[in-house]
Amino acid sequence: MIKKFSEFIEEGMWGSALKRSNTAKERKDDEANRIQEFINNQWEPESIYITDGNVINSKSYIIISDTDLVDGKLPFKFGRVDGDFYCRDCPSLKSLKGAPQEVGENFSCSNCTSLTSLEGAPQKVGGTFSCYKCTSLTSLKGAPQKVGEDFYCYNCTSLTSLEGAPQEVGGTFSCGDCSSLTSLEGATQEVGGIFSCSDCTSLTSLKGAPQKVGENFNCSNCTSLTSLEGAPQKVGRDFICFNCTSLTSLEGTPQKVGGDFYCSNCTSLTSLEGVTQEVGRNFYCRNCSSLTSLEGVPKKIGGKFIN
Repeated sequence: MIKKFSEFIEEGMWGSALKRSNTAKERKDDEANRIQEFINNQWEPESIYITDGNVINSKSYIIISDTDLVDGKLPFKFGRVDGDFYCRDCPSLKSLKGAPQEVGENFSCSNCTSLTSLEGAPQKVGGTFSCYKCTSLTSLKGAPQKVGEDFYCYNCTSLTSLEGAPQEVGGTFSCGDCSSLTSLEGATQEVGGIFSCSDCTSLTSLKGAPQKVGENFNCSNCTSLTSLEGAPQKVGRDFICFNCTSLTSLEGTPQKVGGDFYCSNCTSLTSLEGVTQEVGRNFYCRNCSSLTSLEGVPKKIGGKFIN
């Protein structure tokens, strides 16, 4: 049987190449359709634009849901997002690869319980960076090195170290309720707002804590903490170390606290020697049942002494 030239082409080498070409085109068309569908489902699709390599950018904000993910990964590569980028509450998310490298406002991957690493996270965030309640997260490596406002990594119960934390945080840094955290080594050294490591029940030392805190420093309910050595030496407002039931000494506290000083319910505390000598407002040391003397009490208290 004599074949037509078109049949010969379809069956031969050229036909295979043609099929591969069609397959590649189909894949490209499929990706283009998926991108367009994703854009259409965003709140402000008109703000989104595509650059070379099908990189998605936005002049506004982007929200990723768990159903958008592909094999536990972000569905596309993202470039710059001028507003917020949210991929929070995605229990299937395992990687931040493909996330935008610059976010103008807020970035959140909080409550992503399968996420084990921040590798791929944006390196510059103008607003707040949130990765709280990521209960499988073991390290902060990959976190942005500069955060304009707040950094939240609280309630990351598998986190054992702050290595990789931002070097600069304009607002609050909160790593509270990280029950596996044993050290503050690697923490941001200057925090413009509040620094909180409260309820970190495995924390035994404050070494590595920021040395300058613009507002409150809070290490309350750290029941394994035995010493305040390493505490910040400049605290703009309150110093809070109440209910640190293993704490035996106040040595290491800053020389001056702008607001209140709380050391109530420190039931193992035996002396006030070494405590802050100038407190801007009130000094609280209630229910310190092992305290036998008030020697060492601050020389200057702007408010009341409450015991």
